[in-house]
Amino acid sequence: MFVLYYRRTALTNCLERVCDCFGGGGHVTAGSEENTADAERKEMTSGASSRARLRAIDLHAHVIVPEVYALAAQHNVFSELPTDPGVTDEMRRNIKERAATVLPRMSDVTERIGNMDMMGVGVQVLSASLVHQGLEWADAQTSLRLARMTNDWIAKAVALHPSRLVGFGTLPLHVPALAVSELERCVRELGFKGVAISTTAGPMELGDAQLRPFWGKAEELEAIVFIHPGGNRDRRFKRFHLWNSVGQAFEEAMAISSLMYDGVLETFPSLKICISHGGGYMPYYMGRIDRNYVEKANTRINMRKPPIEYLRMLYFDSCVYDRAVLQHLVDKVGAERVLLGSDYPVGETKPIEFVAETDTLSAVQKEAIVRANAAALLGLPNP
Repeated sequence: MFVLYYRRTALTNCLERVCDCFGGGGHVTAGSEENTADAERKEMTSGASSRARLRAIDLHAHVIVPEVYALAAQHNVFSELPTDPGVTDEMRRNIKERAATVLPRMSDVTERIGNMDMMGVGVQVLSASLVHQGLEWADAQTSLRLARMTNDWIAKAVALHPSRLVGFGTLPLHVPALAVSELERCVRELGFKGVAISTTAGPMELGDAQLRPFWGKAEELEAIVFIHPGGNRDRRFKRFHLWNSVGQAFEEAMAISSLMYDGVLETFPSLKICISHGGGYMPYYMGRIDRNYVEKANTRINMRKPPIEYLRMLYFDSCVYDRAVLQHLVDKVGAERVLLGSDYPVGETKPIEFVAETDTLSAVQKEAIVRANAAALLGLPNP
């Protein structure tokens, strides 16, 4: 299997590179508070003029933690090689080779900072890649242990580059009570701005009654909740990599549907929720959804206003790969609800240019998407 191949080859290299970057053992070594403070001072003074242009804030940037990935990979969608008729051994080799390049980038912090500089990104918000190391397969205590390992790794990475990196935590969301406690630890102890979750929690939709305590705690803590699919493994999405091309956007639309129809947005109106990949398909087909709200009373059970108004309560990233789609998203929800997202290291390689060269956007809208909106949401300065 692919995951075994990766464990024997690329993962070994990845662990060595992480060791080199962080100072030993495959673990992030933040050092003493004094050393961390020195690192921050150097980062703020060394080359400050050359980084003056690095104003962009990228809300959609992934990490993997090698020790966690080694355990979780075989349970997640990324490890599955295609078996479609016509797929050749050469195609499978190419997939393995690409993975051997991409995966280390998600755990090499030194390379990440260099790539951010080249991209013109001042700040990245780190979140675990749920298609690689989602935790829904694990029992309660195992998933909590792996979530805590991931969150501690992210916290140490942020401590090494506090002016460049921000953390989103990972949760065992399929165990709601543990998810609530880890959410609180992420925000109160680790200083994270929020958490990243998938579009479902095991067998539960995001609007399931069992998740109400999670949403209530997120609202109470004013934590951002970044929703990114972990990959749909239904057999219909296994062909032609449909889980990635069609399935991710489908999952995002379903997540928004549950937040609307199950009453999460009505019950917790102060939630700060951002949906990856521009919200999937949902923002682009609101006409039919609004029509159903008017015509079918059962769709309104947990709603007090039209669906489009709930949609505008959410935030969305800009990683949609088509400038006309980005413009439509802005037209639908407003530029103030759209944030820069690259899907690092596999998505938009020039996320700033993608926004800046969308000619139909105004200069004010571009500035809002590239930095101002995220700065306000994350509580960061916006010089």
